[in-house]
Amino acid sequence: MEPVSAAFLALVCVPAAACLVAAVVLWPRFAGRGVRPAAARTGLLLASQALLTASVVLLVNRYFVFYATWDDLLGGSTTNAKVRQVQPSRGAESAPSGPVHRVTTALGPKRRGHHRDPAQDGRVDRLDVGGARSGLDGQAYVYLPPQYFQPQYAGRRLPVVVLVPGGPSDAGTAWLRQARLPEEAGAAGATGHVQPMVYAMVRPVRGLVPGGRCLDLPGVAGGQAETFYAQDLPLALAATYRLPQARAGWGVAGFGEGGQCAARLAMLHSDRFSAAASLNGRFGLPADGPGTGARTVVKIGPRAGRPEKPAGDGDGAKPAPGDPYGGSEAYRLDDDLTWRLQHFPPPPVSVLAAAAAAGPDAQAATGFAALAKPPMRVDKLLVPGAPATLGRWRHDLPAVLQWLSAHLRGE
Repeated sequence: MEPVSAAFLALVCVPAAACLVAAVVLWPRFAGRGVRPAAARTGLLLASQALLTASVVLLVNRYFVFYATWDDLLGGSTTNAKVRQVQPSRGAESAPSGPVHRVTTALGPKRRGHHRDPAQDGRVDRLDVGGARSGLDGQAYVYLPPQYFQPQYAGRRLPVVVLVPGGPSDAGTAWLRQARLPEEAGAAGATGHVQPMVYAMVRPVRGLVPGGRCLDLPGVAGGQAETFYAQDLPLALAATYRLPQARAGWGVAGFGEGGQCAARLAMLHSDRFSAAASLNGRFGLPADGPGTGARTVVKIGPRAGRPEKPAGDGDGAKPAPGDPYGGSEAYRLDDDLTWRLQHFPPPPVSVLAAAAAAGPDAQAATGFAALAKPPMRVDKLLVPGAPATLGRWRHDLPAVLQWLSAHLRGE
């Protein structure tokens, strides 16, 4: 039994409740003076407090999945994936990208009254990735659908969607716990509207500079998140699982700040990702209004994919406190996707801009879609209500998965 399993929680929570009831019922019997009544009262208090504390800790851990397995808690590892790296773009072997450890967890869907069977329920793995290119360590929970283990799919490579976190404060399990992505993906797949796909739900990258988003920031310790998401993680996934070799089978999605990150990864790394879904994502700079770009005009320099350093951004410029761009206007604009659409050729990718029908996120999605030109395509998905969390997006998640399924191809 793992720390997040329902059976283990029952073994702790049921005695905790019983001990609390016993303390209330038996307290009058131990109200007298003397050593024995005092010891009995002390024992009741200590036992009830210890079990209640343990129950709360386990329930919090089950929700946020800080420790999915005993090896995760105690520092051990039961499964080390011994892999030979495979380049998704060409299928050729390459040098290892760093240590990759895979651990099977007890998370994910399970049929009531049945033992867990990957060919019927799918499976959720925890993948620990040491990024050799970025120097960052990351972790992802990978949901493999039941078809991945079925004989008729043994020769197929299922499409994969990388789900980036919503920022440094994200516990990394919102897609797993709030959106309940494995359950929603399984239900959508059972209807036939969504093809079986692999989902890699990434936890916040350890070592990432706060406020750095998914950017590569030269000269900043831990500022290579873009390299991790675009290179280290895809290589680790392709080396561990049976995934497509071509970009047509790779997608990325995110919520909130992660939605902006997903769209940016697809736009700047169209050789790796062919589609992106952004839920409640803004596409301008963090300080800008919805759907707007920076107001500063910067000349386009000879560097492909990067704006030329503007005048006044010299070595003597002092960055603002907490500025992840180091005071560089060029790198600020590089993070502005609306500005990029206005000043750079559009990449050959498809993007879904999903948001609540009313509010600033809808304005951002409309403005971003209006700037798209072929070969780039931007579709809008405006949903009723005001889904401000992934939990509230759960009922509209099948439409997002259906869009991703229509724009990704297996092999």
